[in-house]
Amino acid sequence: MEFNPTENPNAMLPPGTVHLVAEQSDRIILVPKPSSDPDDPLNWSKKRKWLNVTLLLFYVFTTGIGGTSVYSVFTPISKDTGISIAQLNNGTGYLFLMAGWTNVIWQPLALTFGRRPIILLSLLFCVAISEWTAWIDHYPSWAAARCLYGLACAPVEVLPQICIPDVFFAHERGAFIGWYMFVLCASNFIAPLIAGFMNDTYGWHWVQHWAALILALNFVLAFFLYEESMYARTSVEGEKVNQLPGRDDTPAIQQFDVTAGYYKKKTFLQRMKLWSYNGNSFSQIVRIAYRPILIFFLFPNIMWAGFMYGFALAWYNVYNATTSSILSAAPYDFSAAIVGLSYVAPLIGAIVAGIVSGPVADWLTLRLASRHRGLREPEQRLWGLVIYCILMPAGLLIWGLGAYHHAHWAVLLLGGLLCGYCNVSGGAYALAYAVDCFKEISGETIVSVILCRNTLSFAFNYAITPWIDAQGLQKTFIAVAILSWAFVLVLVLVVQMGVVPVVGICLLLAPAGELIFVLVVRMLVIVVREDVILPVEAWILLLQSLDLRRLPVHHEFVLRLHGILLLVSG
Repeated sequence: MEFNPTENPNAMLPPGTVHLVAEQSDRIILVPKPSSDPDDPLNWSKKRKWLNVTLLLFYVFTTGIGGTSVYSVFTPISKDTGISIAQLNNGTGYLFLMAGWTNVIWQPLALTFGRRPIILLSLLFCVAISEWTAWIDHYPSWAAARCLYGLACAPVEVLPQICIPDVFFAHERGAFIGWYMFVLCASNFIAPLIAGFMNDTYGWHWVQHWAALILALNFVLAFFLYEESMYARTSVEGEKVNQLPGRDDTPAIQQFDVTAGYYKKKTFLQRMKLWSYNGNSFSQIVRIAYRPILIFFLFPNIMWAGFMYGFALAWYNVYNATTSSILSAAPYDFSAAIVGLSYVAPLIGAIVAGIVSGPVADWLTLRLASRHRGLREPEQRLWGLVIYCILMPAGLLIWGLGAYHHAHWAVLLLGGLLCGYCNVSGGAYALAYAVDCFKEISGETIVSVILCRNTLSFAFNYAITPWIDAQGLQKTFIAVAILSWAFVLVLVLVVQMGVVPVVGICLLLAPAGELIFVLVVRMLVIVVREDVILPVEAWILLLQSLDLRRLPVHHEFVLRLHGILLLVSG
């Protein structure tokens, strides 16, 4: 039966579920439905769309350079300023914390006054703070510079996730969000790579001078070329298109008479005005600011996306925080330039993930939708996490155990490659899932996700150096590998079944679960016959943090679990 485009096929569907493929047809349905306005971003020409998204990705790339170029030169900075490696890592944690929580200010402004002014302000602040960072000489100035750069670069965490849906249709978003994740992570790899060589030639100060120059160039390009994509839209119904699934050449403009109606095309100067205004009152702006915190606790799927994205980055940060200290020390004794060159490994992993994750998720979604009466459900994207569950623990174990046993440097780079791949793919799946669930409020749900992600990143950056100092590389990375695998599986169950059923199943299967846990941990620590133990209080906090309904966590249960860990650790 032919699909009728005059009906609203999504009216009675749950949020995030849409008709993406017409039943008994290979035709993609455009979601959301474009208007007849020639300045509707969905009606832009391909050239106009690609210019917009290219400048957006360049903004992502350059702000990433300003924040991460110091990673490979931590050791020279420490020697020159007397700031310890632990304090330098603390500064990175402060950056992530500020980059997450200050979005409760940036995002309401972007949703009210447009994306363009926020990007320009962000770039200006990043230029100034990057130049200041080149002159820091003690820990307080380092901590302040990292906090302020986190404030300045914060929009890069949330704006792309609302700018991409502004311009592209639902069946196209996954690919571009995947590219966004790739560019964001690639800047984390490329900047330290170049910074290492620059440090050896000019000193670490010029690393930040270089970052400031790149950011200034970006500001000039964005000022003259980046176009506002905010557009008032109410319709989300689909429209039938003669288009095969998976193709990128969706003829959006040809489906509508964009020259007819009551719209007058804007001039270039009108398109490049510094700000827009959608009519939000001050009270509405305040509500937009605090709603992401409420959304995080009220919508388990958004909470899941936040934890998924947060842990994907946190595990990579554990790798990243140890790169300079491991490769600069014996038996490797790499110079800063060669330490920077080691970031080629995670860069290759990020490139593969950027090419594969988004397009494959889009293709898989279309295939599953065509087999599911044309319905696209957000959870269909999550099948890609199967590969993540395998590769992330493997990458962490290869890196941590390889460094502990002084394996060949090529072995360590293999671990870095896997960590780089999973950092991009895990984040891409989590972001695309969050956007698909609640597109109409994606500007706020993305802030919820980023708040969780960056809080976790802050915690791990703050704790990783003392953790390694206390327990050593081997025990730390075994524990992190177990957590990276377990959290994905547990959170997938929670988002699919709810908290109470998962808790009930865990209680019913407790004896079998304890046995399996004993065997898994025993296999991982049998090599060195050492324990991988967290304090009792830490287990209580961990269990309480996972318990969304504040169910009581008994101290006796935790003591029992702690005893099991002691038993299996020998």
